Amino acid sequence: MPPKKSVAIPVRSDGLAGEKVIVTGEVKGQTRSSAAQVLKDAGATIEKSLNKKVTLLVVGEKPGEEKLAKAEDLGCKVVTWDEVMDDIKKGGNDDDAEETEDEEEESEVEKPKPKSTKATQKSTAKTAPKAATKTASAKAAPKSSAKPAAKSKTQSKSSVLLDGKTVIVTGTVPGHERKEVSSILEDAGATVAKSLNKSVELVIIGVKPGPDKLKKINDMGIETIEWDQVADELGLEVAPQVKIAEVKPGKAPGSIDGMTLLITGEIDGHTRSSAQKVLAKEGAKFAKSLTNAVEMVVLGVNPGPDKLESIKKKGIETCNWDDLVKELGIEDGAPPKKKARKS
Repeated sequence: MPPKKSVAIPVRSDGLAGEKVIVTGEVKGQTRSSAAQVLKDAGATIEKSLNKKVTLLVVGEKPGEEKLAKAEDLGCKVVTWDEVMDDIKKGGNDDDAEETEDEEEESEVEKPKPKSTKATQKSTAKTAPKAATKTASAKAAPKSSAKPAAKSKTQSKSSVLLDGKTVIVTGTVPGHERKEVSSILEDAGATVAKSLNKSVELVIIGVKPGPDKLKKINDMGIETIEWDQVADELGLEVAPQVKIAEVKPGKAPGSIDGMTLLITGEIDGHTRSSAQKVLAKEGAKFAKSLTNAVEMVVLGVNPGPDKLESIKKKGIETCNWDDLVKELGIEDGAPPKKKARKS
């Protein structure tokens, strides 16, 4: 009997850039090698074993408890396969990501410049002035363009703020994919770091940056600047933020014994795995993704806009993590996500 074909998954090429990853457990629709290839396509480096180099442990179904415990000891971030896919799938990060990609594809088809170049070979006198006119118009009136992402590539210029500096972006930038943002910054003279390290001189803050990342930035004493300020200096149009579905947390239940839960967003002081363990001791079960089996969603900090939209559409009950542990009388403890590494 021939082996089952793995499901092809289109991912962003920079979705896991700089991450050193290992996969454990069974991944539905994928062999171990095809799952690794998906992560490679997203820019990850696949490690052969769980060691100090690993920055991310991706968990499928029925993961080994020993491996999870070792990951926690090593201070390695643990996420489920579904969570990773939500982050790195093309169109999976923001509500408008798919729309943005469609716009970029349309802009590539509709760009007049390449067509006019071909036309000049036949009739230079007629088409060359038109191409020049459109280019000048785009620079003179950037707000008239309906596709800021495509337009910004041609408008990046040198920046006193960025020139010669090593920078990193945290949070999302509406209207732009991360790869395009990096390109804009590099065109302005900056070097874009793959991770937050001592070489970073400036952090550019987008929409809803992670609280742990912000704390680390503050602890390291790195200078920060808002993306809107960078865009203003470079003469870029700031895309409007996507409206996020409003999900009001309900009352935390007095018992979760036998309930199927899903945790979304960041839980301060916990990895996703350790947060689940806290609630599992109270009898809770956990779904891998937001399905009809989920009875309640436990909200952490900055849950993804796509996830909030799905919660609202499905009408699933929610409660805050802090309210839940307080209601259940759990001694939370909040262990740190990462242990200090020996220098």
